[in-house]
Order: sequence, then structure tokens, then C-alpha cells
Amino acid sequence: MAGRGERGWTRATRAVVLARFVSSSGVEGAFIVGLWGKAAFEFGGTPAELAAMSALVAVAAIVGSTLGGSAVDRWGAKAVVVGAEALFVPATLSLILADDIWTLVLLGTGSWFTGAVLETAITSMPPLLVEDAHLERANARLESANWAALIVGPAVAAPLATLSSVDAVFFLDALSSLVALLLVARAPVARRAPAAEGDPAPGSGWRGTVVGLRYALTEPAIAVPLYLEGLVAVAFGTFIALEPLFFRDVVGVDVATVGYVNAVFGAGLLVGSLALERSADRSPGFRWLVALTIAAGLGGVLYVATASLAVVVVGGVVWAVPLGASLPLSRALAQRHADPAYVGRTMGAFGAVGAGAALLPLAVAPALAAAVGLQAVLVVSAVLAVLGAPLALGRATALDRRAPGPPEPVADALA
Repeated sequence: MAGRGERGWTRATRAVVLARFVSSSGVEGAFIVGLWGKAAFEFGGTPAELAAMSALVAVAAIVGSTLGGSAVDRWGAKAVVVGAEALFVPATLSLILADDIWTLVLLGTGSWFTGAVLETAITSMPPLLVEDAHLERANARLESANWAALIVGPAVAAPLATLSSVDAVFFLDALSSLVALLLVARAPVARRAPAAEGDPAPGSGWRGTVVGLRYALTEPAIAVPLYLEGLVAVAFGTFIALEPLFFRDVVGVDVATVGYVNAVFGAGLLVGSLALERSADRSPGFRWLVALTIAAGLGGVLYVATASLAVVVVGGVVWAVPLGASLPLSRALAQRHADPAYVGRTMGAFGAVGAGAALLPLAVAPALAAAVGLQAVLVVSAVLAVLGAPLALGRATALDRRAPGPPEPVADALA
């Protein structure tokens, strides 16, 4: 991995980071203003309908992340990113055809499956771009691009929807995918990591997929970040189902305001990822990841604790900053300890666990919201991270004290 420039900031890295920003800008605008806007504001979605939509989106994300990880380990991250961006164009344009909420749900499921494959592939690229010593910095840059997109995407989509229509944001999303495809296709990125000893069929078929998932779940240095990300994802699952209704019924704002608030949230995420990049030389470890998860949970509580838009905005920033640092840190720690040929399936496990954890509250969120109110359910979902993260502190401390070394042989780890 020589010749990658000081601290890994090369032409290939710049191209991939820019592609992430362009593509994610379209996705965030299409999801927050487009999908949410159509479901909650144009079609008048109920809590049960939005929960059903969120559940199907999560299932699509689980399948897409899992299969995307296997595809990365078999064909390489670059090839999968290019292919997924190409498929995303018709997938997002199909959402224009929806004229009722259930058609929107069906078409959105296909779009989110493709998006999960894309997310897994592009987050698998840092080990192909930089040396291990710079993984925190590369992941932080990649996430900074994503968080910057969360600012720009909704901020552009909100007035576009107001001036034209909600469907216009789906055209913007398709265009962003085409631009990202060209950027990655031209980037000088290595094809894939070498096959790992003990992998029966690198990234291929059901057996290779299962082996990769078992590897991710049994390696402690990967399992701890997976657990902590799962805690955060439980809150996200609840928020995806109920947050549009929280803004509509509790805070009392329109869909454009939802876009602007999420742009502020994206700014906080960007600050967090930039802070991680600046502190990467001090090697933040697993205990830092635990602390960041707790802080994010506290911010989530503040975000939904009142009906005041001002407090919502402040809470969003308090939630977003530690979250923006924790997500790229968790990936960097996992990539550093993963067998190189299992990076795709490891990142696929992150996507699958995140989407799976987001499914957990959906079965009860609408009923609980009807019984105790939207705010109470949202607050409890954020509190879970505050209470659950300290349970990983002992294992995190042990991992930080363990001297870094080569990954455990896969054949032994899965015996």
C-alpha cells in the first residue's frame, strides 16, 4: 500500500470522498424530503403506515448490506460501487410513479436495497485507499462527506420541493448517482484484497456470506463496535417511524422545516467527524467509542424532550456531534482488526446490524405512541444507548490494552 501520499490523501481518496458527497447529497434529499415528505405530508401517513414503511426499508437494508458485503469481497469495492450507482438511477426515479403510500413503500424498498449495497461498498474502500495507520482519518473524511451531504441535500431539496414538487428531488438524486459513478469509475483504486486462508469461497454464495457474518460477530474487536452501533440504530429506527409525525403533530412545522432541521443535524455530524480526523493521531480507541455512544444518547433525549423548535435544533447538534465521530471510529476499529478479505462482509455486518436493530422498535412503536405519546417513545429509544453502552466498557478496556497485531486466522477463529 505504498505510494498513497502523506496521511493517505491521494487522488483516489479525493475522488471517492467527492463521490460520496455528491451521491449522499441526492440520497439525503430524496429520503428526508422526498420519501418522508410524500409519506407523511402528501399521503397523510399514520404512525402504523410509517412504521410499516420503515420496517420494509430496514429489511431491504439488511438484505442489501449482507449481499453487498459478499459482493465486495468477491468482485471488489470499486466495481460494486459503480454497479450500485448505476442501478440506483432507475430505482430512485421509480418513486415518482407512486400515487399512494403503499406504492411508495414498495418502490422505496427497492431503492433502499440498492442504497444499502452502495453504502456497504463505499464504506469498504478505506483499506484500499490508505495504510492501516490512517484508517481513522480516511473513514472520518468519508463520513465528513456524508455528513456534509446531510446538510446540502435537504437544504437543496427543501426549496426545490417548495418551488417545484416533491418528485423533483428524485430527479436530483438520479443525477447525483450518475456523477458519483463517473468519479469512482475513473479513480485509481485497487480491485480487492487477497483471499483469506480458511474462506471456503471468498465472498461468494450463501456459504461465503454466512462465514463472513460469523467472522464479524465472533471477533471481539468487531463485535463491540457492532453492539454499540446497534444501540444507536434502535433510536434511529424509532425516529424514522415517528420523527415526521413528531415534527408535524408536536412541533407543528411543515416538510421544508424538517429538511432544514436535518441540515443542522448534518452540520453537527460533520463537526464530529472532523474532530475525529483531527484527533486520529492520538489513536482514539474502544473506550472512546463507548463514551461517544453515551453522549449521542443524551443528545437524542434532548432532541425530542420538548415541543420547542429551538430546543430541537440544540438537541440535534448535541446528538449529532458525538454520533458523527462514533460511526467512522467504529468502522476504522473494525477494519483495522478484520482480515483484509473480510472487510466487505464486516462492513456488510455493520449495515445489517444497524438495520436489524432499527427494526426492533417498529412492532411496538405505533401502539406505544398511541398509548403514551410520541415524545415518550422517542425519549426511551434514545435512553437505551445511555444505559446500554456502559455494558461494553469492560470489553472495550481489554481491547484497548491489547497490543495491535495481525488478524486472527479465519480458520481458527471460526473453528
